[in-house]
Amino acid sequence: MRKTIQISIVLILIGFVIITTNCFRSKNPLGSDNEIRVIADSTIWQQAEPILRDIFEKIEYTPQPEKVFKVLKGDPGNFKRFKNIIFMSTLDAEDDLSKSINSKLEDEARSKVESGNIIFLKKEQWVKSQVVMFLIGQDLSSLLNKIEEQTAEIFFLFDDYWKNFHKDILYSYKEQVDVEQHLLKTYGWMIRVPSDFRLEVQSAKDRFVMFHRKIPPRWLAVYWKEATDPNIITKEWCISSRNEIGKKFYNNELVEEIAEPVIANEIVFLNRRALKLKGLWKTDDKDEPAGGPFRMYCFFDEPTERIYFIDMHVFAPAFKKGKLHYLRQMEIISHTFKTNLEK
Repeated sequence: MRKTIQISIVLILIGFVIITTNCFRSKNPLGSDNEIRVIADSTIWQQAEPILRDIFEKIEYTPQPEKVFKVLKGDPGNFKRFKNIIFMSTLDAEDDLSKSINSKLEDEARSKVESGNIIFLKKEQWVKSQVVMFLIGQDLSSLLNKIEEQTAEIFFLFDDYWKNFHKDILYSYKEQVDVEQHLLKTYGWMIRVPSDFRLEVQSAKDRFVMFHRKIPPRWLAVYWKEATDPNIITKEWCISSRNEIGKKFYNNELVEEIAEPVIANEIVFLNRRALKLKGLWKTDDKDEPAGGPFRMYCFFDEPTERIYFIDMHVFAPAFKKGKLHYLRQMEIISHTFKTNLEK
């Protein structure tokens, strides 16, 4: 009986989505930014759960293991006000929940499913800052296969929405435009500076600029070297360069490679080939030892003939499971980097 009532609620909510959208959008969403709730019949959930966890629950060490997103089994009777939602069903399903989802497919959407498309995305369906994804296949086997084929796209859609949401937050209040213009005029590059990041250190001689934000303490620095050969950019060279920075500007800070090896990946950063480093830092101060996670982008900018380092690190020992959030926010800031030639 209770299951029937829940299914009816789902049917009503999805059926009147257009009518209810304007009514609920003004309300604040529930749930954490990195929680994704999945609404699906138990049979589909049982088969899809491990695949979805592999897609979203990527582990980052800070040094404690933290998940980028967390996958939760959603309540079919209470979902509309949560931030991140995935509906899953198959066209051949016989359960009431899947049928209620399928019955709301328009003819065009059903044709797309039959031709092999499984992903449909809606934003701010019931509340602000909400993303809703529909994963629908012809049958369970084809749905699971398609999900595994499109893992990168499925992850990207939620991750990109998270980044854009937090970028709006970072720059929603008193962006420091005067500081940005100063950076561009004085050093030949700029990043967009949120209101609560303070310009703490700048040295044209040392080619080093650092910003600091408190609670928890975090730092974002830009360091550059004149160069003409991008091939010198290696994992070992970047670590050595960061240690130079750490000794001079970070209170004798060094890269910690014993507890957790540094991970270096070749990526594309703002249309440039780059090396992204993930690792831990520590100080060699025996009286006041400190440490935490860092992230760094190292890339060659051909027009200006410079190698740039964008370094981000956090010190938050009280935050056992929350440092990744602040690192990801600083990565958003780092992606606003531009040289004077680009501006």
